[in-house]
Amino acid sequence: MNKVAFIFPGQGSQYEGMIEPIRDFQITQYYLDEFHKILGYRFEDLTNEELIPTNITQPVLFTVSCIYCEILKEKGYKPFILAGHSLGEYSALYAAGFFTYETGLQIVTARGLLMSQINQETPGKMAALIGSNEALVKEICRESSKIGVCESVNYNSLEQTIISGQIEAIDFACKMAKEKGIKLVIPLQVSAPFHSSLMQKMATRFSDELDYHRLESPKIPIVQNFDANVHQELTIIKKNLVLQLDHPVMWRQSIEELMNRGVKEIVEVGPKKVLTGLLKKTNVKALAVEDLLQIK
Repeated sequence: MNKVAFIFPGQGSQYEGMIEPIRDFQITQYYLDEFHKILGYRFEDLTNEELIPTNITQPVLFTVSCIYCEILKEKGYKPFILAGHSLGEYSALYAAGFFTYETGLQIVTARGLLMSQINQETPGKMAALIGSNEALVKEICRESSKIGVCESVNYNSLEQTIISGQIEAIDFACKMAKEKGIKLVIPLQVSAPFHSSLMQKMATRFSDELDYHRLESPKIPIVQNFDANVHQELTIIKKNLVLQLDHPVMWRQSIEELMNRGVKEIVEVGPKKVLTGLLKKTNVKALAVEDLLQIK
């Protein structure tokens, strides 16, 4: 029997109407009602532009991924191991039984609000450099750091690295990347310099938020972003969630860890196929949940 991993996408996978493919599943309405009850608004009709603010994106995307997870569970799919990209780590932890949906929603909402506050205090931006190697990206960041904070923060694949930092420094880095022949330079639609040292201010605040909630040791092992290692101990997972805020997402390394654990098949549980696309050059079978469920 193949060992199957569920992986969950982070910000950037949201889109207008992303609930539509699963609206007719019975479980969907329960989660939509719980979302409305807890946060006081409905997200089903939000436009792409309205989905951009971090404090909206995070609870909405978390909810959609949780619904997909429950649909898979109802159909008998059971993951051997879990991982999630940035925000997606919280969807993975929900799947692992680390917290209830209601608790997870409160946590990711608080996380989104804190990130929005940091952006107001210290504006920043992010960009994807595609068609390059990590060494060249680090060289670009070193040069751009003479202007302001510019750091490699998401190691998504051998050819895709995300940079994050202060606006002027990131703009300079993007210009330099084009001059050095990097194939694609794409500014990301996010509202804060995620995973950079600029996020240090929110670490203590977010740690306090986690301490407020009832959490359980996960029933399924999870590979965490901070160190690309497998964890099931509650205290370590909490610590790594805080460290994730201002440290790089070790995604390429996390996928390698899944494969080292014997995973032969990976299912992306959430909207779009961003993470599935990153797996095209690996020796693992990757499938987006919409394709697995044959949703049109």
